[in-house]
Amino acid sequence: MRKPISLMHAIARLSVGLLSALSFIGSETAAAERPLDLSRALHADRPSTSLGGASEVIGRLIGTWAVDYLDISKDGKATRRTGQFIAAWVMDGRAIEDVWIVDPSGTRKEREVYADIRYFDKKSRSWPAVFIDPEAASIAKFTSETQGDSIILHSPDLGAGDVRWKFEDIRPTSFVFRDEASDDGGKTWRLRSEYHMSRKIPNVPEP
Repeated sequence: MRKPISLMHAIARLSVGLLSALSFIGSETAAAERPLDLSRALHADRPSTSLGGASEVIGRLIGTWAVDYLDISKDGKATRRTGQFIAAWVMDGRAIEDVWIVDPSGTRKEREVYADIRYFDKKSRSWPAVFIDPEAASIAKFTSETQGDSIILHSPDLGAGDVRWKFEDIRPTSFVFRDEASDDGGKTWRLRSEYHMSRKIPNVPEP
């Protein structure tokens, strides 16, 4: 994943808090030692009814996915890694948090972990996102749009003139994510990453 530059401190603190909450899942700490189980407080079983049909656009990403990561450097060198992408409704079903996990590889002994908070903007009828890289203590803010069945996000905060993240070919058991950059105002785009997702846990239909 690319290293974004710092933005709004308040959003960073919120994102760090949400990401930290996920780490409680599977913890062996006794419930009595944490009077408020933050992970349970954040998690929602379904989208808020206030979202109406807007939840259907982003809700397709909900689930646990195995990831085949392919990153491409400017000189064309390709690096492949494995990992997971996990997305869930949070905050009473008014937002989605997703976590990107990259397995250790090469000389790196620790995994990489990144997270997004996606929320619905009623004015633009879109799903903006805030991306956080806790290891670099930095964040990036994205606008969002849909093109057909694809979800497209744009940000100027990832070290290029413009960066777009594309969730494409979204199917019940797979989708493709592409990270592209443009240095000429969107006239041409260079592929920086292509990730292939395969669903690990079947998506259970809502009642």
